[in-house]
Amino acid sequence: MLLSAPARAQDETPAPAPLVAAGVVPATVTLDVTGAPVTDAAFLEAQIRDAIDRRVRPTLQPGASIAYGPYVPWPLLPIAVGERASAYVTVTVSGGATTPVSSVVTVNITNVALPPAPPHVLFLSDDPEYLRTEGLVLRGDVTPARPARLYYYHSDIGVPRDLDVVLTASAAARVQVVQSGAGPDLDVMSVGHAVTRDYLRFAHAGEGFVADVVPGRPFVLHHALLLQGEVVAGAVDLHVLSGSGVAVSVVASAAGGRPDVYVAGPRIAYDGHRRHGAFDLTAVATLSAAYTAGGPPAAVQYGTRAPSPRNLDPADDGHDYGDYGVVHRITFLLSNPNDAPQVVYVYEKPLGGPVRSTFLIEGQMKELGCVRLQQPYWVSTYQLPPHSQGVSTTVTMTDGGSFYPLELGVMDTPPAPYTPPVGAPDGCSPVTPAFPDAGAGTATRARVAGR
Repeated sequence: MLLSAPARAQDETPAPAPLVAAGVVPATVTLDVTGAPVTDAAFLEAQIRDAIDRRVRPTLQPGASIAYGPYVPWPLLPIAVGERASAYVTVTVSGGATTPVSSVVTVNITNVALPPAPPHVLFLSDDPEYLRTEGLVLRGDVTPARPARLYYYHSDIGVPRDLDVVLTASAAARVQVVQSGAGPDLDVMSVGHAVTRDYLRFAHAGEGFVADVVPGRPFVLHHALLLQGEVVAGAVDLHVLSGSGVAVSVVASAAGGRPDVYVAGPRIAYDGHRRHGAFDLTAVATLSAAYTAGGPPAAVQYGTRAPSPRNLDPADDGHDYGDYGVVHRITFLLSNPNDAPQVVYVYEKPLGGPVRSTFLIEGQMKELGCVRLQQPYWVSTYQLPPHSQGVSTTVTMTDGGSFYPLELGVMDTPPAPYTPPVGAPDGCSPVTPAFPDAGAGTATRARVAGR
């Protein structure tokens, strides 16, 4: 005779469902960096955090997030080429209907020796500038014979979205990456300025990392959650060390989504302003001018509409007015034929509107405030001995969010010594308009639709 199970009491509470771990935290992470040597603690912290993030983020449950720290030891001592170091990082994953996970991750760091590899091509991703939907925004192919730079600049309209910069490969590849990124933020000029400043610093020191890209697993270089009106930007140099090559893609996806489903395309529609394309960087010549003490100022201009980098696809109408993502090397030949020493000044003069600048002068960084008046502003000073000749070398890149063109020159008249910070009465703010008297069609800016 079969006996039936007793009926459940009406007031008996069901057993709670078991909680799921918020994510998976690895015990160890390997990180290869470059730099001669690597001395920047903030750079190392960012690379460590990103390396852990790439391992943990794909395992996150809905609603979970990652917290990092403390780091031990910190700061790390400078890591010379060929040397190794280890850092121990507490990683906590929590949130949503999950069980929190906290563990110490051992990060083994090696500084590998790699020669410089100047990029041959620039991929410009500023089209559409304002993201209205999810999908592939840009895709460019990078091969061992053709190192590349990506410059991206995007803002969000509507619902929150994730923006990811990812590498993909059909066969295993190893890639050196030197990059800077800034945002999300509503202050477009500060975002663009931070990208240029940090990129020039990292590129000058060769500070980067090595990415191992495997088929079927997008390697995330940068991840950001964009809210209404916020902008995110970055500059990325890519050099394929082994393998046949990689694709670099900029992908917009729903907040909390994954870029994987979009990397194969199709790409989302352009916005009509034609700020896109693959441009030839090998033909970007060094700018130069000669100055003689006692004579008129000598100057060059950059960020102009003509010339601008050549689009490698003759059928593509995309352009890079403003030279965004282009590194300019500017040389002034200085001569003093006089019997007395002569003090001369390197200056910048905005010609299109409010602008912020970063210059590497003889390898030393000079960061300026936000200028908007059409007058010379002081950058640097030289004293020329009698009957002498010399050379002044400057490396710079335009800021996304600033107006161009810009004049850089040398003269013996002292320029304005003060470059005001953002928000100062004689400076500018993120919403300061271009010069009202600027010639029609002269000003170019990453955030102005009619540039």
